[in-house]
Amino acid sequence: MDYLLILMIAASTVVAGGVAFAVTRDDLHGGGRVAASLACALLVGAASVFIPYLPVLAFLGTLVIYLVLRRLFSAGLALAASGFVLFAGCSFSVLLMMAALENM
Repeated sequence: MDYLLILMIAASTVVAGGVAFAVTRDDLHGGGRVAASLACALLVGAASVFIPYLPVLAFLGTLVIYLVLRRLFSAGLALAASGFVLFAGCSFSVLLMMAALENM
């Protein structure tokens, strides 16, 4: 059972980093691309320690927001806005789990 949870956290971290690396292919190059995908993977992985599935959903929502904003505005503005949305989504998912555990 513990191995399944560890595998789930590791998989969500790797998938978030890999998808972020692939999506930012056209907008970022070199170290910025690696740094953005690493930050995304670490944030999703750290939040997945507390609640395994909601940070992945927050990441998917952030991905959609990034792709839409990239078409409407510049890539830098879209990246900054999606970074804020990802941080807020992961924070909200951790706070949601804390509230659920407190009321048990």
